[in-house]
Amino acid sequence: MKRLLYLALLVLSTLAAGAQEFGDTITLTYKLHGQTRRFRTCYTERPSGAVVMDWSIVRNLKLWQGSYTMSPASVADGTSLSYLMPEDGNRVVLPDGTTFAMLSRCCHKTLAEGHAVTIDGVVWTPTAVTKEAIECVSSEGARMKVANSGALPLIVSMQNNPLEINWTASWHKMAVKPSPREEIAANTERSGGIYYAYPYTYDVMPEIPTGYRVSHISHYGRHGSRWVIREFEYGLFLDTIRGLALTPYGEDVVERVKLIADHARGHAGELTPLGERQHRGIAERMYRRFPHLFADSSRVWARSSMEQRCIMSMAAFSERLKELNPSLRVERHATPSDMHIISYSSPEAKRVNADSATWWKDLNAYRGEVVDPERLMSAMFVDSIGHDHGVYLSWLLHNIAVDVQDAEPGVELMDIFTPEEAYVHWLPLNYKMYYLHGNNPRTDAAGPHSAHALLDDIVTDMDSAIAGGAPAVTLRFGHDTALLRLLALMGLEGADAQEDEPDNYSEVWQDYRLAPMAANLQLILLTGDESHEPLILIRHNERPAKLSGLTPLPGGYYRWSDLKSLWTAR
Repeated sequence: MKRLLYLALLVLSTLAAGAQEFGDTITLTYKLHGQTRRFRTCYTERPSGAVVMDWSIVRNLKLWQGSYTMSPASVADGTSLSYLMPEDGNRVVLPDGTTFAMLSRCCHKTLAEGHAVTIDGVVWTPTAVTKEAIECVSSEGARMKVANSGALPLIVSMQNNPLEINWTASWHKMAVKPSPREEIAANTERSGGIYYAYPYTYDVMPEIPTGYRVSHISHYGRHGSRWVIREFEYGLFLDTIRGLALTPYGEDVVERVKLIADHARGHAGELTPLGERQHRGIAERMYRRFPHLFADSSRVWARSSMEQRCIMSMAAFSERLKELNPSLRVERHATPSDMHIISYSSPEAKRVNADSATWWKDLNAYRGEVVDPERLMSAMFVDSIGHDHGVYLSWLLHNIAVDVQDAEPGVELMDIFTPEEAYVHWLPLNYKMYYLHGNNPRTDAAGPHSAHALLDDIVTDMDSAIAGGAPAVTLRFGHDTALLRLLALMGLEGADAQEDEPDNYSEVWQDYRLAPMAANLQLILLTGDESHEPLILIRHNERPAKLSGLTPLPGGYYRWSDLKSLWTAR
């Protein structure tokens, strides 16, 4: 039997854009004979040029893990595909010439140029080549789609496989912005709001205008994925249900909560391994997009909040830069004297967030109105526990469930919620974040006003870079609250909405889009000679972003003079 691309256990579905950079975490899904399996994988390039694909999956409440290592020769010129089944604990080193879950760069290049390649004795002929993907057909009638953007030529689709192993990737881009209900239905982890793990998707840079070069980056990044802040909620849930009669399903849920609690014990608020990988990945992509900014002994200036998870995020980011260029000069600081810039709350913002503020009662009432816990509670408990008690318990469960994506305890919990239940649990979370940190007329935008010093620091940094006195890159590491406030004050589309009616908060402002774990803002400065006015490219979560009420130039660029005038006025 010919060895075709039988990689159904791992290379099965990329998220949204269908391309991947080194350091990303990607979810891969396959369906075979009525079964569905979802794997998390992360591709890492070694200094030698080898590529390691680490994989994990939760099976029977246990985390299975393994890896496949591909040699530099395999990554460059391999013409064979491994079919070794993933087994828990197996760290497989593939022979030279063999790749797993991807084509070699040589095979990819040949297909991209419109020529056929032979893999394991099977001839593959390209039928369509676009910027995003290469479609090809084999001499045996199978059809394959391969990523044509990103760092790796991943195989993301297979049809008509003679081995009857077929899969289809989510290879599409939305023509119309989906509603929050639709987005959460597609991925219930988004219902975590600010707990949503960084959703990186590949994006290319626009063409740099003639006469310009990228000369500086001014950055603000939220810390990466973390364990929950309120570790006591695990015990609170378990204490609250003590004495209640559980169904077999309820016993299963409680057992999962206990396993998650054990995994999180002693780690409240700390950066998780996933959070570290997120910042290493963002750092590497920044390095590879703008290599000249990190060449030779270029200087990078990094500042962090005093919180440990922010300091660890800064360390992961800067460590990856130093790995890529050991001669790079990185100055790192975490000092109380910077906190008025990195993460400041004005007296007005503190009053809004005070425990005595009356709007908290409105929020709790809103939660009671939108959340219907009956289905889940009746599935978990033998006897009815009442609406209010059910709302409280399902709220605690949702708080625990949404951090699983960040902490990776080896146990899933979001599956206990239907997509609609996940959506309605998100509504009050988003309500809270908008009320505190958005351009909320009910608070006179107290949150965004707290970002004045941060925005002023960015303006000063850009002016210094234009004058030639700034480091090549300025990095800041802080919190979701500071980033949300900064985006609103800047006037970023989607972040600056002004809405007075709580029922409409979710339609105009979504926290999971604005400040997921490891969210970031990158302001990229382009300069030329004296005849070229400085330009700025705004990127939010590594994708193009626009400002409300200010029309960009072709390519999405803004004149620095226009931005400075707008932001100084604010």
